[in-house]
Amino acid sequence: MEKGLENHKAEVPSQQPLISRAPSYRTNPHGFSTMAEALGRETTNYMEQPQEISLTINSPYFSTYQSIRTISRQNYLQQLRMRLHTLLTSVEGEGSTEFNDMILRNNGRELHGVVSKLTSESDYFVEIVSDKEGSRRVRRLFGKFHQTDEILLNAIVRRFIDIMTGKYSYLVAITAFKVSESFELVSLTLRDALYFASDEIGCIALNQIITESNNIFRYEFFHEISENADWLSMDDSGNFVVQHVLNFHDLECTNRVAFRLCGYYVELSFERRGSYIVEQILESGSMIALDLVVSELMECGGFTLWRLAQDAFGNYVVQKALRVTRRQGRVDLFFGLVKKLKLLPFLHLLRGSHHGRNIVAIIDSTITLEFAKERRVDLFRELVEKLKPLIDLLRGYQGINIAAIIDLDKIEGVD
Repeated sequence: MEKGLENHKAEVPSQQPLISRAPSYRTNPHGFSTMAEALGRETTNYMEQPQEISLTINSPYFSTYQSIRTISRQNYLQQLRMRLHTLLTSVEGEGSTEFNDMILRNNGRELHGVVSKLTSESDYFVEIVSDKEGSRRVRRLFGKFHQTDEILLNAIVRRFIDIMTGKYSYLVAITAFKVSESFELVSLTLRDALYFASDEIGCIALNQIITESNNIFRYEFFHEISENADWLSMDDSGNFVVQHVLNFHDLECTNRVAFRLCGYYVELSFERRGSYIVEQILESGSMIALDLVVSELMECGGFTLWRLAQDAFGNYVVQKALRVTRRQGRVDLFFGLVKKLKLLPFLHLLRGSHHGRNIVAIIDSTITLEFAKERRVDLFRELVEKLKPLIDLLRGYQGINIAAIIDLDKIEGVD
C-alpha cells in the first residue's frame, strides 16, 4: 500500500500549489490600462490557461482543481459584468469618463467587444437599457459600425415587447429604427400595435414609430388603428394614438375613424380626451365626418344635449360643431342644431351657466346676424365697427354676448 501511495504522489507535478496557479482577478484584470480595453477582449480569453498538469480522474486533487477553475471563472465573469455596468450606467466618475473616451476612440474591435458582452444575455441587456443613463449610452453606440448595430438590433428583437414598453428602454428601440430603418422592427410593431396602443409607455413608442415610418408602413398603421378606433378612444393610452393618427389629416383614415365611432360621439364628448377626438373629427374637413357627428348630437335627447352644452368638456364640442357647420356653409346642420338648442327646456339655466353661456351667445348672435342680413346691413356694420375697439372690455360677463357677435362677424363676415 505504501508503494501505491508513493506511485500516486509521483503523478503530481512538483510545481507551485494549484491555488497559486489560478488566475488573479483584481480591479483591473490582466493589467489592461482602461476599462473598455478589458471589456473589449474576446470572450474566448476569459480564462488564462494554467500550465498543463497530469491529473487522473481518480486523483484526490482533480475535484479540487475543477472547483477552483469554476469559481475563478465565475468570479471573473461577475467582475467583468460589474465593470460593464459601471461603464454604461455610472453618472459620474471612472465609468462616465471611460465611456466618453471609448466613443471618441471609435475603435471597431473595442466597441464590438463591449456590445457583444452587453447583449450576451437578454435579461442583462434589458436591465441596462431600462436604466436612464444606460439607455442614453446604449443609444450613443448606434450608428458607429454596421456590425455593432446589427448585434444591438438583434438584442432588441429578442425582447421587443419588454423594451418597447419600458420607461427609458423604448428610446433605444426608436433610435435603432431611426438608424437602421429595419423592416423587422416595423413588422413587429405592426404585429403588436394594439398592445402597444393600450400601454402607458407603449403608446408613446408606437406614436413615434408611426411618425418615423415611410408612407407605405404608415398607412398600415392608420388602417390598424382606425379599425379599432372605437375601443381605443375609450382607453386612456389608446386615445393618444387615435389623436396622433388624426393629426396626419389623412381623409380616408379620418372617415374610417368617424364611422367606427358612430354611436359614441355623445359619450366621448363628456370625457376630456374623448372630446379632443370629436373636435379633431369636426375640424378635419371631412363632410362625411361632420354629418355623422352633428347628426348624432341633434338626435340625442333634449336633456342629454342640455347636459352636454353645460359640461366642462362637452360645451366645447357643441361650440365647435356650431362654428364648423357655419364656416363650411352647412346651413342644414347649423340651423338644425341651433333649433334643437333653442327648444331646450332649461335654456335660461344654460344662459347663466359658466360653460353654457358661450353657446347661448352663438345662438343669440345667429338671430342678430340673420336680422342684419335681411334688413339693415349698413347699420349693423357701422355698429360693429364702433364696438370693435371695446372688444376686450366687452368680453366680461355682461358683454360676452356682444363680443361673440363681433367675433363671429370677424370670422365669417356678413354678405
